[in-house]
Amino acid sequence: MNRHLRCWLIKIHALACLSTILVVNSGQAQDDPLFRLNGARALMLQNVGFYLDGAVEVDVSEGEVHWETSEKDVLKQVVRIIEQVGELQGVRSLAKEVKLSEEVVRLVHEVNTLTVRDLRHWRMAEGLNEAEQWYVMVQTVVDELKMQIAVDLKVHLNEALFRGLEQSVIASDQDSVDWLNFDPNDPLPPTDWEVSDATLAALSVSDQSDLFPTSISANGITNDWMERIVRLLELQESRLQALERQWALPSSNPQGSSFLPVYSDPSLQNLRLPEFVDVTFYSGSSKLGLSSQLQLNEIIALMVRYPQLRVVCTGHADSDGDRANNMTLSRRRAEAVREYLLQSGVLSQRVLLNYFGEEQSRQAGAADRRVEVRFFVN
Repeated sequence: MNRHLRCWLIKIHALACLSTILVVNSGQAQDDPLFRLNGARALMLQNVGFYLDGAVEVDVSEGEVHWETSEKDVLKQVVRIIEQVGELQGVRSLAKEVKLSEEVVRLVHEVNTLTVRDLRHWRMAEGLNEAEQWYVMVQTVVDELKMQIAVDLKVHLNEALFRGLEQSVIASDQDSVDWLNFDPNDPLPPTDWEVSDATLAALSVSDQSDLFPTSISANGITNDWMERIVRLLELQESRLQALERQWALPSSNPQGSSFLPVYSDPSLQNLRLPEFVDVTFYSGSSKLGLSSQLQLNEIIALMVRYPQLRVVCTGHADSDGDRANNMTLSRRRAEAVREYLLQSGVLSQRVLLNYFGEEQSRQAGAADRRVEVRFFVN
């Protein structure tokens, strides 16, 4: 194959790959999978941390630490929270079948076997009473467990993302083979595009190759070639869009969802619960008003009466102001609702945290300043 033509084809492929990278890594795109994945991972770890902190029981008088349930159930609950948050954040396919390492299993067991004998081996700061020493020891081991889960989760999500993108690129490459099958000895068709000597010189300097030799003036590149390049780029984009459609929100892909609706429980069928309740906020505020507290009191009463009920607190913000600030504001609103529910004695694993900032704004002003409390059953 002619050296210059080969160089041009390499550049075409590099441009197509670059377009793939730009589409996937554009952190400003609302529906960008990588941007969504990073936010989902942080939410997964936050919810897992909430669960682990609430699931540890310390008996200072007996000198023992243990989980409120079995070690096996703790591991299952961690995986379940990861998958549920992945579903809420629209990266459900990536968060499936999470594998926790043996180190996580070991640390879960270590928390469950801490005793007063371990306390004697820890180097504590001076001036701490026994209860405070217990807190430091237990919290240190639990924090180590959280960090190991974060490592496992990052490895799993990165591998899942890479596999999906790899399949997309391979499929695109296979579809592009047809137009790359040509006889290198065939002359290129003529073109009406006139390239000036100055342009030729600039191209030659920038890419360090003679893309258009001086002996070729009008026969270098054709409209036909340009159309094929455009088709290749469009094909890459369509592949990426197809890949993103696999990461649908649970509302659009309910099959296999881990969020069972309330009506799926026979004991709740006559309850006539709404699908969700909106808790509203003032502009720029994450403080619960009196009416919001009354709403949450009703939800608390239901959760006390029906222990199988679970809720997802999803924070939102309107589109006014800075996007990053709105994301933080929606998180604080969701945290405020969650904390209010937990203060009543509701177990932490029954309340999931979720937020989207202004990404799901309905341009409805005050109606966008809300936390959506959605019901489901275990």
